[in-house]
Amino acid sequence: MAGYGLRRRLVDEHRQPKADLRTGEHKSLQTDRVILVPGPVEEVQTVRRMYRLFVEERRSESEIAAILNREGTATDLGRPWTRDTVHQIVTNEKYVGNNVFNRVSFKLKKRRVRNPPDMLVRTAGAFEAIVPPDLFVRAATLIEERSRRFSEAEMLDGLKVTCSPDCPRL
Repeated sequence: MAGYGLRRRLVDEHRQPKADLRTGEHKSLQTDRVILVPGPVEEVQTVRRMYRLFVEERRSESEIAAILNREGTATDLGRPWTRDTVHQIVTNEKYVGNNVFNRVSFKLKKRRVRNPPDMLVRTAGAFEAIVPPDLFVRAATLIEERSRRFSEAEMLDGLKVTCSPDCPRL
């Protein structure tokens, strides 16, 4: 699936557009390729707004979902927004035009395995970006900072700094 704000376009071997593909449609010729292109203007504007709300206003994914749901904006599947659907958009490189694959691997009769970051295959600039790269990097930085795990010593040091003089000694 292309994702909210994007559409799948069938192009020939010379990258000339042939058709936009709907959900469930596939290419039929080996020489054809499927690329992602910006979707409807209102969806593209909504994606950009999500990034601005997340980065500039420091809104959480849940707050952004609530805003969109209050306004009656539905996802590309016609469903209400959730924290996870917003998170998927603010963390996915396809919105800056990068194609990333080899995220998971599996062998026959084995479980799927998430590949580590060094095994991912990334093509920068494969598609037209709908989010400025600097805004995406700022969003990724916020996500990384938010998910940082502190050691016990770091947490205690942080408490010592923020605790008032009349707090019990640690």
